Amino acid sequence: MQLEQKIKDLEFLLRREKIENKTKIKELLYQILEIYDALQQLLRISANQSDWPAEPKEFVAQRFGLVTKKILQVLQRAGVVEINSLGQPVNYEYHEVIGENVRPDIPEGHIIEVSQEGFLYEGEVLRMAKVITSATQTH
Repeated sequence: MQLEQKIKDLEFLLRREKIENKTKIKELLYQILEIYDALQQLLRISANQSDWPAEPKEFVAQRFGLVTKKILQVLQRAGVVEINSLGQPVNYEYHEVIGENVRPDIPEGHIIEVSQEGFLYEGEVLRMAKVITSATQTH
């Protein structure tokens, strides 16, 4: 009887440690995503600087593009999966709708723009995607 209790206690401790480790990993991955987002935003800003000479723009875009690609590869190797959102119907488990645009050519409630990518870790939402959906015009 005492051995069975010790086994149960050990199993409980292992489950608890696994949950704590998973929480720490998710926090770390979320922080990496924030870095990824900052670099993506810099890429968008540099792409819109029409007064910059072409060579520095290309250099910045190339370098930041490499960094964001490497971060995404690290996340993918750790088991992070990007949520495929563009063109999909909105799913409130995975998507945070931040706006709507009238698009008569696209069914209502479908995602027409992804403002911030969403990601899953071990099948759980690490971060919801921020999206803009299509809407029908009302008269």
